[in-house]
Amino acid sequence: MMATASTSNLKLGNGSRVAVVGAGPAGSFFSYFLLDMAQRAGTDIQVDIYEPHDFDQPGPIGCNMCGGIVSESLVQMLATEGINLPLQVVERGIDSYVLHMPEGSVRIETPLHEKRIAAVHRGAGPRGVQEIKWRSFDGYLLELALNKGARRVRGRVDDVALKDDRVWVKIQGGEFQAYDLLAVATGKNTSALKIFERLNLGYKPPRTTKTYICEIFLGEEAIAQYLGSSMHVFLLNLPRLEFAALIPKGDYATMCLLGHDIDRELVRSFVESLEVKQCLPPNWQMPVDLCHCSPPINIRGAAQPFTDRMVFIGDCGVTRLYKDGIGAAYRTAKAAAVTAIFEGISAKDFHRRYWPVCRRIAMDNVIGKFIFAVSRLQQKQSHDRRGILRMVADEQKRANGHQRTSMSMFMWDLFTGSAPYTDIFQRTLNPFFWGRLIWAVIAGSVSELKPFKQGQVKVQKVMAADKLGKAYLDGEIICHQGDVDDCMYVVQTGQVEVVQEKDGKEVRLAVRGKGEFFGEMAIVEREVRMATVRALGEAHVLTIDKRTFLRRVHEDPSLAYRIVQRMSNRIRELSAELIRVKTGNG
Repeated sequence: MMATASTSNLKLGNGSRVAVVGAGPAGSFFSYFLLDMAQRAGTDIQVDIYEPHDFDQPGPIGCNMCGGIVSESLVQMLATEGINLPLQVVERGIDSYVLHMPEGSVRIETPLHEKRIAAVHRGAGPRGVQEIKWRSFDGYLLELALNKGARRVRGRVDDVALKDDRVWVKIQGGEFQAYDLLAVATGKNTSALKIFERLNLGYKPPRTTKTYICEIFLGEEAIAQYLGSSMHVFLLNLPRLEFAALIPKGDYATMCLLGHDIDRELVRSFVESLEVKQCLPPNWQMPVDLCHCSPPINIRGAAQPFTDRMVFIGDCGVTRLYKDGIGAAYRTAKAAAVTAIFEGISAKDFHRRYWPVCRRIAMDNVIGKFIFAVSRLQQKQSHDRRGILRMVADEQKRANGHQRTSMSMFMWDLFTGSAPYTDIFQRTLNPFFWGRLIWAVIAGSVSELKPFKQGQVKVQKVMAADKLGKAYLDGEIICHQGDVDDCMYVVQTGQVEVVQEKDGKEVRLAVRGKGEFFGEMAIVEREVRMATVRALGEAHVLTIDKRTFLRRVHEDPSLAYRIVQRMSNRIRELSAELIRVKTGNG
């Protein structure tokens, strides 16, 4: 059944056609999940993705102008969805960040000492790259959607019309094509969004400000020596600068400056600061011809990001302030796909199911603006900076930096985008947090903290810089039988074996390979582990936090589908094994 003409009962059915404008993360995620859920619902639909860019090409032609960080929480959620980022896409796994201030620097480790942040290039690499060693992140996501059954249309959309209860889309030099639903995922491309403003649907593009991103070629050895597997974050007293970071990748470091109307003068002031120079090779000079861009970044979401048969997702709808834009693309794209398949495609349907996700992101951004405003004030006060630095350094020495109310975790989640701003703010309401901070500020004003030297950051020697998760050698234990834990695991590379000890004997229960997960019962209930899991050869395993998982399931119940499906399969396998044992066929 095609989508009906009634605005109160617009539905997708067998034979419905869906157009997606833009194949960045939002567009590809939407197409992937729309087709995946349609298959679950037994609905046969056609999805056309309109994208003029070639993500296999280096430089601006294949780039969507982004710092290229896949947050810790998104890496976990994608792994739960069965999407494990391949080695060819992850240019470097991030396991820590180094906080730099004029008063000194300190390294902050991840709670589990594993690589759960992915540094990627959105295209095939910067302009002038000599050898393409890694795949485009956007190209990988597009390939996922195409493998699900989507069709790519290479062309730039130059006109959209609404008539005969359909949405009509036309590319340059082409003819109008009719669709039942249009998902707009053009990012902040204002020239494209003007097409939709002319339709008088009530849609208004997001408010933006300018930022600055550039790619610095250092070579893989220099990256490992000077930046390692850490993201380097800078809290400097520079006007209009909200956030600055150096992100290590393959042969390049991405320099990312966020704030209010970043200009050439501010970029020069940042690059010439001592804190930045100590993170780069001696006598390094900023090249004149390096690959750089000044893309707009959202500071307020769009007005009316949906109507009958049309929905705006990702950056052209609403995104997270300053952080985790790819994660926001995932959340809005999946919410729109769930709405279209299980609710409908009318404005009422999108308002009921899609709009709450947008509203949560927008309200969280209000808290984020307040947090960054306070952070700006602290950046201007040297005694506040010394207090923060002392508090974090003390937590790292005492190994209590992973407590939720610690300054270390506050800074980690703020700068990596791993938690909502609301959650971060609520932690600061703890009186012990402020008590420790006030004491650290007082102590910092009395005595100086020992200056930090870049050489004090030890570059972690790991099996591979680009592999996510934690590395385990052959026979190394990942979790023990009898342990009480609250997390599950996803195998990134290699294999693990599940064994159980009974009456002094060890029995192998299963072998899990790439993409499979284990220990999922700990997410459901806090019980002792019923088996031991260890690596079979070299393996990388990613940990899925219970808190992160349950928070996302609360927003998106469909996230639990794959786990329920896998548990059902395992019960079926166990039943088959019991039958074989009873009949003597095992």
